Amino acid sequence: MVRIRRIVAELRTSLASGGIEAMAKTHSAAMKDCTSYRVFCWVVGLVYPVPGLLDLMKGLDRQVGERGLTAASEEVLDRLPTSWGAEFPAGREDEIRTRPVIIFGKHGSILTPFLIAASLDRPDIKMLGASYVATLGPNIARYMYPVHLPISTFRRATRKGFLLRIGAWMAVRLDSPVEKETAQERGRESLVLSAEHVCGGGALLIAPDARNPRAKWRSGIGILVAHVAKAAAADCDALLVPYRIWASITGIFHLLSRNPLMRALGRWEYRRPIRVAFGEPIRLSAVIEKTGIDPDAITEHLEAYYRSLGF
Repeated sequence: MVRIRRIVAELRTSLASGGIEAMAKTHSAAMKDCTSYRVFCWVVGLVYPVPGLLDLMKGLDRQVGERGLTAASEEVLDRLPTSWGAEFPAGREDEIRTRPVIIFGKHGSILTPFLIAASLDRPDIKMLGASYVATLGPNIARYMYPVHLPISTFRRATRKGFLLRIGAWMAVRLDSPVEKETAQERGRESLVLSAEHVCGGGALLIAPDARNPRAKWRSGIGILVAHVAKAAAADCDALLVPYRIWASITGIFHLLSRNPLMRALGRWEYRRPIRVAFGEPIRLSAVIEKTGIDPDAITEHLEAYYRSLGF
């Protein structure tokens, strides 16, 4: 275990310094040199497709830098043995593609950022998300406003569903930990910067749902909307656009597995195309008229609207 911990530390260092491609090289070298690490990866691979995810993600940062996020996202989706499609509300597609927008909804899938970016086809799309996503590389980081998540223990992760949470647990272990006060301060900075991005006419993706599906949404989206309302010019009335994605998270893991039985199960789970649906947009000013600039009231209102759509 000491050797494995040292390798995990090396993986973290290579990810921080060189992104996902550097980490993939470190992983490959460790697989050749360390028997215990190979066994560890084999055991983890029984339930979580580490090699498949590395194959999917390596080269992504370079593609984002060379071709942009939309084209790189389309290429990632093209590697999957399934198709996908996006649906827009009648007569609103042009607005959603061109106006300042906040795209909000449930996480839905590890493919969510790729599906939203490919669906919108906007060069100004950015995302408010977990800080470890930004460590995939400097080009990806340009599209991110990072939020540092609290470090979860393995016991807490397994309580929430082993297969669904082991990936988050591993990703957080690879992220560089920060003090709680520092994480909160950086989170506030990201919310301010993301609000400025929207006020400047950009598009922003945010997933405010809590890890516990029965819990209320996190108030970050309310804080974001309040910031935009305070900072926006009179002629900048952003749209709030709900989305939902029908794409099984466990099915993605199965598709990427090196176990042929798991891959067959994944193909069955994805026997129908992935579906991305955008709901009817609402004007930010209309929300503020009903809620004021109280973040909790804004969050509650948006969650109620989202659920009213059947999303």
